[in-house]
Amino acid sequence: MKKVITFAVALLTFVQVHAQQTSPGNLPKQSIYLEIGGASNLAGLSYERRFSGNDRFGWRTGVAFVYAEHMSIFTGSDDLRGWTVPIEVNYLTGRRKSHLELGVGINLGYYNEHTHYYYYQHTGEVDGIYQYDVEQRHDTRNTWGHFFYGNIGYRYQAKSGFQFRAGISPSFNLGGDHAVSKSFFWPYLSLGYAF
Repeated sequence: MKKVITFAVALLTFVQVHAQQTSPGNLPKQSIYLEIGGASNLAGLSYERRFSGNDRFGWRTGVAFVYAEHMSIFTGSDDLRGWTVPIEVNYLTGRRKSHLELGVGINLGYYNEHTHYYYYQHTGEVDGIYQYDVEQRHDTRNTWGHFFYGNIGYRYQAKSGFQFRAGISPSFNLGGDHAVSKSFFWPYLSLGYAF
């Protein structure tokens, strides 16, 4: 938990130091968009706002749904579903309508995990062959989790109207009881409206 708090303080310090810097351009002040993949996991809806006017620095938050499933013939299956909240600070470079998007953030989530597994009980040996009783078991649990992520991608954004984003979102965690493991590089695609 201390690592999460340290990261959040460092992120807020970064935002405060750079929030006053503005760059030329005509970026809209805010946008709303649907994101598939990336920090939203499966799919999510996000709201984004520039810090001041057409500032290149901005922030974003939203709500997203995650679902993942793993199956094995020998060990059983796991499925995970839940709701998450990505919180991010980002920076846009470029002029006119095309921009390089760079961001860093944390994703906080509440997950429900279902595990179906086989329990093998050794019952003896007949003619050198081990005998087992097999019992299928089921567990379910609810838990909080978090992971950190970055955004590196392309953004098409007019002065107002259509917005398109695509890129990769590397994710990582700093360990701890509630750290979520996720594939390191996760692609994202989003469509939205800027105003």
